Amino acid sequence: MITAEKINEYLHTLIPERGELLQQLEQEAAEEHIPIIQLPSIQFIHFLLQMHRPKRILEIGMAIGYSTIWLAQSAPDAHITSIEISETMVERAARNFVRAGVSERVTVHHQDARDGLPGEHAFDFIFMDAAKGQYQLFFDRYMPSLIHGGLLVCDNVFYQGMVAEEEVSRKKRSMVARMRDFNQFLARHKGLETSFIPIGDGLAVSLKRGGRT
Repeated sequence: MITAEKINEYLHTLIPERGELLQQLEQEAAEEHIPIIQLPSIQFIHFLLQMHRPKRILEIGMAIGYSTIWLAQSAPDAHITSIEISETMVERAARNFVRAGVSERVTVHHQDARDGLPGEHAFDFIFMDAAKGQYQLFFDRYMPSLIHGGLLVCDNVFYQGMVAEEEVSRKKRSMVARMRDFNQFLARHKGLETSFIPIGDGLAVSLKRGGRT
């Protein structure tokens, strides 16, 4: 969390009530230390999806399906392709999709996201929330599938605020350097218009320039 605790608590009071299933998944994640996107961040993505109205969403990193359900509920006309490496998470997420009534709109690829998807694809929204040290690789692998006018949203780009710290522990130094490099890459990419949003653990929202196809 990079926002002050009081501000974060206040933000939570402004977020509309979620359904029972989402609240249950939030509790499970907290109790089992399963990393899921922070509530203010997914609420902002919900807002983006309401405006953007995508039809084809790619999610890189799914865990128990919490963010996937948010995506499906926020973009009711979209089909979601999710990639998740953990077999346990895939199985749990599948059960949660049934409970949420979104199974028919979610295709799950149980694989390493570094390997890419088979065949050709075109997405108008990509959500990246997997191994942070692989963000550049994921970008190179999947951005060609994002249509012009599409959105790329990356979570955890501030890496617990450490990207702005002068002193970083030796254990975290390599990861922080990668995240700093990736953020600079997004900021300077001539094919993108990127804004960094200081909520949750930091979101990067990038618009792929060009006319929508």
